[in-house]
Amino acid sequence: MKRNIFNVLNLSKRTLLLLFSITSLISYPQGRWERIESPTNSFLRRITASDTNTIWASGHNGTIIKSTNQGLTWNVLQTNTNNIIINHSAVNNQLVFALTWELENPPYGTKIISTTDGGINWQSRFFPIEYEYLQSIHFFDENYGIAAGSRTYLTSNGGLTWFQTQRDSDLVANLPFLNIKMLSTNYGFACGGFIDVAGVIWKTTNGGLNWKTNGISPDEIFDFVILDSLNIIALSGDPEFLYNLAFVKSTDGGENWSYEALPLYAVSFGIDAKDPNNIWSACGYRFIYSTNRGNNWLEIETPDSSSVFDLVFINNSKGFACGENGVLLKYIGDENSVRFEEIKPDDFLLYQNYPNPISTESISATGVNRGTTISWLSAIGGRQTIKLYDVLGREIETIVDGHFEAGKHSTFYILNSTLPSGIYFYQLRVVEPSSGSVIYVDTKKMVVMK
Repeated sequence: MKRNIFNVLNLSKRTLLLLFSITSLISYPQGRWERIESPTNSFLRRITASDTNTIWASGHNGTIIKSTNQGLTWNVLQTNTNNIIINHSAVNNQLVFALTWELENPPYGTKIISTTDGGINWQSRFFPIEYEYLQSIHFFDENYGIAAGSRTYLTSNGGLTWFQTQRDSDLVANLPFLNIKMLSTNYGFACGGFIDVAGVIWKTTNGGLNWKTNGISPDEIFDFVILDSLNIIALSGDPEFLYNLAFVKSTDGGENWSYEALPLYAVSFGIDAKDPNNIWSACGYRFIYSTNRGNNWLEIETPDSSSVFDLVFINNSKGFACGENGVLLKYIGDENSVRFEEIKPDDFLLYQNYPNPISTESISATGVNRGTTISWLSAIGGRQTIKLYDVLGREIETIVDGHFEAGKHSTFYILNSTLPSGIYFYQLRVVEPSSGSVIYVDTKKMVVMK
């Protein structure tokens, strides 16, 4: 199944990250992420909210932490296990179920720990099938729940007994579930897959009794967002960073899915929407976000180069992220920022240079004709630069660097006579004057032939 994504001339990872980190995107002013004090140094893998005040995060060394005041203070809960918390499901402020794996002492397999008093006391129960390592869990109430790995199970008595449910006969149907989200008691989705095999999203319309399989991408899908009953979105990326991050979307309730390779290289570990238009993803040392329902995406680095693996929004102006070394980040919406909503993506454009390829056959002895025209369109005035790079991501020279008014501009670039034949890239950056932020970046390929 690997790969249906275009291969960009076998460029190095450094080249890909440099040249295609952002392309053809508009940055609307957003809030900010800031690091907050954490009560643990353990790797935090998952963060969820049971209401607008109560947030739960879980991870390594049996760690589950909880805040009941919108992240102002956090407490470490005594879960009575040192095993990794693989995933958790917070039904409400008192009732939480979590998965751990027993790898050292028999019986080996999955243990389900749970609390009914907000984390003061925890009970542990071994999943009744030995060597079954579950990776996702979702409980509707104290009795009815779903747990899954490569197989899917239901319980109607709080986990005392489980029975296996059905997936369809698709070739990738039995790849692991990594996350489960339900929009109602009957209707919901799961995501997962396996690296270099497939990224999959499953759908159920009968509470998890049956699952329809949709193999969508080359690599696993760790998380997704249900915007409403029709619109579901996800990001899928290659952990080896050889292929593009991809935007996965359904607009018909999960019956059909689109797959769009983005000019970004990242892995989306967690994703959430602060409102239907504004979607954020935790991608290790950076965030990927969209302000228009996923039609365009931007990236920003995390504070202090923190590595984040999940995030959750409790309202449209406040959210939290967690990750390595117990890091906790808080999102604060910037409601007073000046917005540039009148600027549309089509108001910015980097044109393909002409001629391209650039042939040297008709060049005069002086080399004056060895050039090409590069044009671009900018919706705003400000500093605008165009730089040339080789296929290894090394900067060759600056073609344009100056202040330009809004409108269309062109420059005739005369190539250095020593520039060898090959593939090159030229990149435009537009800086918004008041903030100093780069609000538009695009890259085009240039071919030089001798």
